[in-house]
Amino acid sequence: MKKILILIALSIVSTLYYNKVDNQITQEDVNFITDRFIKIKVSNPYEKTYQQQLQLIKSIQHSVFVVARPMVGIEKGKPREPKDLYLKKTGLCFDRSRVIEKILRYYGFKTRHIALYSTKETNSTFKSLITPGIASHAFTEVFTNKGWLVVDSNSEWLSLDRQDNPISVEGIKDNKESVKNKLKNKLPSFVYEDDFFIIYGLYSRHGMYYPPYNSIPDINYSEFIDNFI
Repeated sequence: MKKILILIALSIVSTLYYNKVDNQITQEDVNFITDRFIKIKVSNPYEKTYQQQLQLIKSIQHSVFVVARPMVGIEKGKPREPKDLYLKKTGLCFDRSRVIEKILRYYGFKTRHIALYSTKETNSTFKSLITPGIASHAFTEVFTNKGWLVVDSNSEWLSLDRQDNPISVEGIKDNKESVKNKLKNKLPSFVYEDDFFIIYGLYSRHGMYYPPYNSIPDINYSEFIDNFI
């Protein structure tokens, strides 16, 4: 019985590992990042001032919107890396957030991918998670010298207050009305206005955005751990 349980556990671990979202930056990624998106000198961003970090983050976000405007998303079952977004010239939040994250990480920032789901219609985290077509959003948080900052993927919006301090997505979720009065620029989407929950490291519920393109959800487990910290 013990051997069977070990085999089952190993099988589960192997399946999850095989289906994980790979965040490795490839040489092809580097070529397209530096030739087609933004080319600046690579240096440790955490040795820069906070204002220098903000300027770099804004430049990276802007470079992705210059390449790919918010129109049609990349189809399921196809890659959505920097090369693919550049060739497609259009994308949705789950396409642009992936490339924003890769560019930020190439330039040395720590990032985490965020899936947001509205609970306005269901009043339930579980129901929203299993309901197809529920209002949702995919975007990025980047770690700065002053904490986590939301980098939106449908508009060139950062979660800054009027003093340019960052506000995390958790801060938005838990103190929405207070935060709205402090923001430098208003919330960019009704999804942020709704009651919502977030999942770090979940790239899709259906498993069709990243290889091996099957029904197992697309998850990066090193980011997913942040849900339990």
